[in-house]
Amino acid sequence: MPRQHVAAVECQIENDDAATRYNMRVANEIIEQIGFGRYQWHMFITCGFGFLVDQMLPVALGLVLPQITKQWEIKYPEMMTVSVFAGLLVGSVFCGPLVDMFGRRSVWMVSLFGVTLFTMVMAASPNHIVFAIICALQHMFTGGNLAIDLTVYVENLPKSKDFILTAVASWWALGSALGGLIAWPLIEHFSCPIGTTPTQCKSSDNMGWRYQYIVIGGLSLIMALVRTLVLPMEESPKWLIAQGRFQEAVVAFRKIAGMNKREIDISVEMFQSLHPPLMTSSKMQRTMAHIRALFVPKRLALSTTSVIVLWMCMGVAYPTYTVFLPVYLANNGAHLGSGSTFQTYRDYTISSTVGIFGPLVSAFLVNIRLLGRRRSMAITAIFTAAFAGGFTSVRTEGANIAFSSMVNFGQHAFYSILYSYTPEVMPTAHRGTGCGLAMACGRTASLACPFIATFTDLKTSIPIWVCVGLYAVMACLSLLLPYEPKEFSSADRW
Repeated sequence: MPRQHVAAVECQIENDDAATRYNMRVANEIIEQIGFGRYQWHMFITCGFGFLVDQMLPVALGLVLPQITKQWEIKYPEMMTVSVFAGLLVGSVFCGPLVDMFGRRSVWMVSLFGVTLFTMVMAASPNHIVFAIICALQHMFTGGNLAIDLTVYVENLPKSKDFILTAVASWWALGSALGGLIAWPLIEHFSCPIGTTPTQCKSSDNMGWRYQYIVIGGLSLIMALVRTLVLPMEESPKWLIAQGRFQEAVVAFRKIAGMNKREIDISVEMFQSLHPPLMTSSKMQRTMAHIRALFVPKRLALSTTSVIVLWMCMGVAYPTYTVFLPVYLANNGAHLGSGSTFQTYRDYTISSTVGIFGPLVSAFLVNIRLLGRRRSMAITAIFTAAFAGGFTSVRTEGANIAFSSMVNFGQHAFYSILYSYTPEVMPTAHRGTGCGLAMACGRTASLACPFIATFTDLKTSIPIWVCVGLYAVMACLSLLLPYEPKEFSSADRW
């Protein structure tokens, strides 16, 4: 393809020209007129489904891993999580550009049906190899779904209610708790006893983990049907405007306003026309052009780079800390109780339930003018670092529950702000690609965690202190971010 043609493709999807900025300002004013109402509450629920599934499935794998190792010979059980992060990575990479090129609505609706299909099939896995392959496909749909949820919700929120975007992540924490609650009775009553070997554990005696995936698959199907039939989403008007499809955007705005029982004055003539897209460009060229546009001008380049680094730091810190901590405590004299199935799931449920309140507190913090997003992220990162470091001194069951609850609270509080901040500082025309790119980098970093857990010395506290250091880096980097969405005017919001 000639260099001139590639340059033309990049030019036509560039977001910072006068016409696009003018159109986004008009769109923001219309969204303010529509306000926060029934449609946004519906979106809060249906986008929350994506967060719920995104956390519930990795949690499910962590809880069933001890059960499948009773049934199948697996040399390196921790390496099974590679399939999780690989699937999340692929989903983030592909779904982000897809929603920028073909729209939000169709990809958004299909994603949960994909999760449902592979979750149900996963329950019938005959061996650990098939299990890992299906797990990767399952998480491919999950990872892509979350990037879309972030994108579509921010494009329908008025500025006065943008703090609610942070609260959506409470569904993510709820997924963590719900995953444990679903597994608790099934694993406890339908699994081989602790210490059973593959020669002793029959599939018929170890059905708990299969029942767990059947239940989660059924729940995913219900959520997918609710998204499609009960609480359907209109195509994002902002995306339609960015594509120059003004008539369709007007229709979508009117439907949303009608659902909120608001009257709006809108017409196609309110928008400035854009150049027609060059349909001769390939998908790869358009994707690369979307990515390049995230790094122009310099301030946006600094913002995009900083957000990616935050996702990578969190991508290492969160799973590594989760993997290393129990082993470290056990190797260093901690007495954490009987270790029974009941105690394991009780402790997990308590700490996960406390974590639900993290995003809710963050929604309050980001709405304080003095704090905003950046300082709130710094505060929650420092909070998490303090309790994570203090956790190395835990030696009793009560202290274990208390510290794990506080760390869960802090991690979810930070994650919720990062989740909401990411789409807020991405231009509309490239938001799906930007969110997908940030998450993909985070998932890539997470791929290192199973290898660390498998091939390093788990008796040393060094990995935990590395995680503490990463939280400290995240706190500092949060303060240096160039954009504070709370200060955006109607003209500044993409």
